[in-house]
Amino acid sequence: MKNNAMDYLPRMVIFSRVVELGAFSKAARELGLTSSSVSQHISALEAILGTTLLHRTTRKLSLTEAGQGFYAHCARIVALANEARDVTESLHTELVGELRIAASSFMAPEYLVPALDDFIRNHPQLRISIDVCDHNVDLMDKSVDLALRVGRAPGPGDIPLARMEAVLCAAPSYLQAHPPIRRPEDMLHHQLLFFSPHGPGASVELTLRNRAGQCAQLRLTPRITANHARSLRQLAVQGHGLGRFLRSKVQDDLKSGRLVEVLPDWSLEGYCAFITTRHRDPVPAKILACIAQIREYFARRHPQQHEDVSAQ
Repeated sequence: MKNNAMDYLPRMVIFSRVVELGAFSKAARELGLTSSSVSQHISALEAILGTTLLHRTTRKLSLTEAGQGFYAHCARIVALANEARDVTESLHTELVGELRIAASSFMAPEYLVPALDDFIRNHPQLRISIDVCDHNVDLMDKSVDLALRVGRAPGPGDIPLARMEAVLCAAPSYLQAHPPIRRPEDMLHHQLLFFSPHGPGASVELTLRNRAGQCAQLRLTPRITANHARSLRQLAVQGHGLGRFLRSKVQDDLKSGRLVEVLPDWSLEGYCAFITTRHRDPVPAKILACIAQIREYFARRHPQQHEDVSAQ
């Protein structure tokens, strides 16, 4: 039965340093061992291999023929191990290699791509892969480094970026063809469109507050759900129902009149834009640098909302 590599790999390192330094004592000092321990390791290695590797005299060491061939392999293995260490360290400490980022079809062009403009220019050795998907991908399963997301609240370890206001709106054609919406309860009798990133759901809970401090909590059953926000917005513009959207997502539609805000005196529970990552301490430098770039962009674009979440 052949010996396991773990029986001799550490001893190969010791052997190569003995050969390169020419003395057991020098190798022992460098490796933090005693001379007798180094000698024992070499003897054990020779016993495993069944051959003599070194001729020993009181004055010097010399390689046997078998030792010369074995040392060549040892030196190559040690060099490869050092190279593997250097490559691994560079991937952790330098902005090189691949960076994989996930974002929704709204967040990617609206926030992520603008935020990464200077970052991409300044780090040409970094390969960047952007995964655009309107449901939350499993970061571990997809080997995604970080994701830019919007949700009710960030989870433990997530990095909040800014508060984002939500709004109820519908197309003028829909509102003209259906009963007026004067109070939250009136929505119970309307066609509802809701974003559902995890697939269809039976109902949606909605909380609204007005300026007088009144609170309305509703459980609504949407007629149409979609896990693609842009498609849901288009359905609203076409007049298929009343939808809940990020205000920034439908701002142009509200200005142009394609959509009309409903219940303007009532405010919805807002959302939070945040970054989530699969990496924990120590986090690679490229991840930290990318997070810093995205945070800086949100601070410039939403200064007040960024301060609000940063203070929490």
